[in-house]
Amino acid sequence: MSQPRNKDSNAPSGGVRDTHEIVGARMRELRKAKGMTLQQLAGTTELSVGYLSQLEREQAVPSIRALNTISRSLGVNISWFFLDPERRADPEATIIVRAARRSALRFESGIRDELLCPSLGGNLEMLLCTFEPGASSGELYAHDGEEAGYVSEGQLELRIDDETYLLNAGDSFHFDCKRPHGYGNPSDQRTVVVWSVTPPHY
Repeated sequence: MSQPRNKDSNAPSGGVRDTHEIVGARMRELRKAKGMTLQQLAGTTELSVGYLSQLEREQAVPSIRALNTISRSLGVNISWFFLDPERRADPEATIIVRAARRSALRFESGIRDELLCPSLGGNLEMLLCTFEPGASSGELYAHDGEEAGYVSEGQLELRIDDETYLLNAGDSFHFDCKRPHGYGNPSDQRTVVVWSVTPPHY
């Protein structure tokens, strides 16, 4: 059944085809995992809070332009919001993530995160993080929760408080996220890390 079209004056015109229905739950869980309010998302997208709320509740059909704007603000590709028809029909999809069906988050910094858990709606987030040479998270930051990881390839520079640690393939880490932290790839080769965060932070 098709969803009613949004009548908000701030919403761009033109809708996504019914066969590519937006998954409002995926938009909502990603926004919340990133710690963003609807007001903050509205500020970065220049779309109204009412319109964004309707999208999350699947009471409006978005335009491609609006969805592109939202995806950029949340740091994902537009495909993040669409259900893979095969995955939707697969009963294992709430438990298993097949390698060919991972959702990916890409950042301008040169970091690519692939979601290893079925969603960001639970208490644990698991990622496969790939750092291009020189890629970095930038300035130190802090948030609630814990992080742990295993370096499977390359080198990872982990910065916590005033200390800097260099990890090589086979090394692992764990720390309290309330401590200011950052990370990067100091080498000229790619780095791959299996990373866990609780609660989800995206």
